[in-house]
Amino acid sequence: MTGMMKIIKKGGAVVGYLLLLAVFFGIRISELFDIRQLLLLFLGTGILLLPSLGQREEHEKRGQLGERVSSCALWASFLESFLLCLMTMKHLESAEEIVPEMALCLRPILYGICIWGILSDGTVWQDREERKKEEGSFKEITASESYEAFQSMGLTRRECETALLVCQGMSNGEIAESLCISEATVKKHISNIFEKLGCERREQIRLKLFEP
Repeated sequence: MTGMMKIIKKGGAVVGYLLLLAVFFGIRISELFDIRQLLLLFLGTGILLLPSLGQREEHEKRGQLGERVSSCALWASFLESFLLCLMTMKHLESAEEIVPEMALCLRPILYGICIWGILSDGTVWQDREERKKEEGSFKEITASESYEAFQSMGLTRRECETALLVCQGMSNGEIAESLCISEATVKKHISNIFEKLGCERREQIRLKLFEP
């Protein structure tokens, strides 16, 4: 619910700013918004999302999903604007009409950037930075040392084993198969690990090993 409220607030701010700019530059609302182009952008975004729908991990965060949607929206907006420009140039009769008509063809890019600004919160970039920090460090600590470190943080034997496998990038299904337990049990262990270590994401579990 909090994430949805954040999106609504950001969306309201973006639309409000667009309207303010439209008033300032004397642009008519009908010139700024085109329902058909906007609907085509939503349709294109959905189509570009289709190949990755079945690849979503169980632990994928809402921020990562937002990044994926916003990225597809940007691609769809550029493709739509490019084709609109081609169609418009094909039917223009005079050079004087090119600039205003091309400007109208670029509206999907404006919509795509707005969608990206609303849905993207930089989470993916933060995760990449965290992973870069982890890459070299995790090789310097053995499995037994990691186990002892997790144990000193208050984790049980099974939770330590689960935490180690999470650090190796295993999914819940892979962890369940490796430890010969159910996925429901794995989820319970991970929930306990989050609570005991004060983590919100799986990536943060590994970072706990290198905290002073």
